[in-house]
Amino acid sequence: MRIGFAGIYHLAVFGLLIPYAAIKSGRKLNARPLPPKVRHFTSTIIILTFFFAISWLVGIREWITVFPRQIPSGRSIAIGAAALVGMITLMRPLWRKRVAERARKAWLFMPRTPRERLLWIGCSVAAGISEEVTYRGVMFALLWRLTGSGMIAAALAALVFSISHFLQGWKSMAIIFAIALVFQGLWFLSGSLYLGMAVHALYDVAAGFFYGKYGEELSYPLEPLPPEAPPAVA
Repeated sequence: MRIGFAGIYHLAVFGLLIPYAAIKSGRKLNARPLPPKVRHFTSTIIILTFFFAISWLVGIREWITVFPRQIPSGRSIAIGAAALVGMITLMRPLWRKRVAERARKAWLFMPRTPRERLLWIGCSVAAGISEEVTYRGVMFALLWRLTGSGMIAAALAALVFSISHFLQGWKSMAIIFAIALVFQGLWFLSGSLYLGMAVHALYDVAAGFFYGKYGEELSYPLEPLPPEAPPAVA
């Protein structure tokens, strides 16, 4: 199948514009104060909801079934649960290390009050739905049409997804690339995005809550750390 104007628009926005904006804003945050956490969480929910709406409409326009009637089988749910436990188990030491090292941007993923935790859950659900529809659903299908290969499409969509998370740093981007492939694998396994959405949302909830837990245990400052000092000029 060919790609129409809507599909080209989607690939241009989410494949080029969003990664570029992520890199630009991520670099700016190194030299600027971090935004208030409640405002950051709220704006993230709004943006992700907007992205979902765009991707869903593009999916309809491009004849991509985003929400099929097929539900995950018990076997695929069990594999998804195992993948979730495995990812959290592997990532917990890294989350703790980032907090212990006082990683500045970790503060943005560290809900510590009841209001922040509630908003973080909202962010996680929004990310689970919006990002799975955008990258593992619509973008993947469009790239598959362009390349003729599901494997190449999965790799390209995962690459774009990881670059769009530039805010979290280069090391995290490499991990996010691998996690994106896991989520795409859940789509292959279950035949729909539902399992990936659930695993994605629960993983994000766990990440934020563990960041918050480690922040309290390791006395991470409640207020954001100051911007990084620019390199000295010789």
